[in-house]
Amino acid sequence: MWQLLRKELLHMLRDRGLVIFILYAFTLDIYMAAKGFNLIPEMISISVYNEDNSPQSRELIDRIKPPAFRTPRMINSRQEIDRLLNASETVLVLVIPQGFERDLYRGGASVQVLVDGTQSTAAYLSSAYIGSIIERYSAELLRERQRLRDITGLPYVDIKSRIYFNPGARDDIFEGLNEFFMVITLIGMILPAAILIRELEYGTIEQILISPFSIKKLLLMKIIASSAFLLTMIGLSYEFVLRLWLGFPLRGTVFGFLLISMLYGIATTGLSFIIASIARRFSQIGMLTIVFFAPMLLLSGGWVPPEALPEWLRSLTFISPLKYYMELGIGLLIRGADMEMLLPNILKLSALAAILMGTGYSLYNRRISRGEY
Repeated sequence: MWQLLRKELLHMLRDRGLVIFILYAFTLDIYMAAKGFNLIPEMISISVYNEDNSPQSRELIDRIKPPAFRTPRMINSRQEIDRLLNASETVLVLVIPQGFERDLYRGGASVQVLVDGTQSTAAYLSSAYIGSIIERYSAELLRERQRLRDITGLPYVDIKSRIYFNPGARDDIFEGLNEFFMVITLIGMILPAAILIRELEYGTIEQILISPFSIKKLLLMKIIASSAFLLTMIGLSYEFVLRLWLGFPLRGTVFGFLLISMLYGIATTGLSFIIASIARRFSQIGMLTIVFFAPMLLLSGGWVPPEALPEWLRSLTFISPLKYYMELGIGLLIRGADMEMLLPNILKLSALAAILMGTGYSLYNRRISRGEY
């Protein structure tokens, strides 16, 4: 059995394509996900049509600054507004009407904001940005007028926000960890399935079935080999990519995370058995992996928050092992939660892993028993 385990490990290490893919996934792929883009748009293009051209209108325009917006582009006609929006040369147009300053001092003024809604995320956030700028401008102007009139003691609400666990609100931490979990999921499904299907594709499974070596021991050694290889890559990526290269302030320990990953590996191995029980060739593994991975990702909250899902789909999130793994990983690595707090999700993941492993092994064993290889 030791020789078989050694053979499986050497076979994986000598597979140049597999090694390159795994090294890329655990290094550059995670780095690009964390640093390659931002969830929150910055430097949004904005144009301003200032019909009033008064000191107050210019003061409002001066408040539109990076990083939220680029330096405003001044335009001179409403026809140019239509041209810029139709050509997608600007996301947002602020129109300050004539008489803005006069109406402002008479009790209230209005401005017009035109947004290109085809870019939905940028449109939504840019509207929120410009709305916040205008609200702050209005509040400061009101306080200044009250001060000049010696009006004091008016009620107001003072908002003080505190951000826990990620004080800098760094989205690269979530995106990097999110990609880390996805890489573990994909390789945790592809690697065991590739090892299982290889014996069928090479035609050596018949020799093993007539040998004194049982098929159960063969499968056990293959699972141990793939799990040991994957856990080694997880540990190295945790220390050298997440902690050292990206500089994430991880609160948990690599040992605790590897224990959770080992439990999650049982679930992904169960899915690998299911894939291997269906696939006829090595080339089919990737396609079948996407069939299982896409719903898991959708239901996990990695791309879409569960609150944004329809009610009927939100009720199905409990069947995604990736959901529990992400909650455990984020709880351990970002929040620094102890095992007692993580225990409910550990039990849920354990139950789901047992179901998937039992189902997957039964399907694969049935295929072997029927001679479908």
